[in-house]
Amino acid sequence: MNLDSMVRIERLNYALGGIAVIAAALSQPRSIALGIAVGVALTCLNFAVVSRLVARYTRDAARGDAGNHMLLVLPKMMLLMAAVVASLWLLPINAAAFAAGYSIFIVSILVESVHAALRPPQDPQPQ
Repeated sequence: MNLDSMVRIERLNYALGGIAVIAAALSQPRSIALGIAVGVALTCLNFAVVSRLVARYTRDAARGDAGNHMLLVLPKMMLLMAAVVASLWLLPINAAAFAAGYSIFIVSILVESVHAALRPPQDPQPQ
């Protein structure tokens, strides 16, 4: 998986998440629709932050400057866990719908994996 794949997965997260939120808002009760919306929002935010951290880390590692960027993953995970707990505790959302919304990134990764497997091989980029 390269950085182009990460960008496509992030865009798929936004697109699939938007479709899921609209479909839930039109067809489900408020707690389920809100649960899906909050789950999608958190997963999109999480994947955006992770992809930026990975991009920065790989760019710096390629230059030989392996800094401590990956140490930022720990506070990010702590904030994510706090956001999940706060969402489930304070908001009137359905937990199963929240989990379904949060799982959108899995579908995005699956779609990108199938796309990458079916794409014809490309010539290596000149350096």
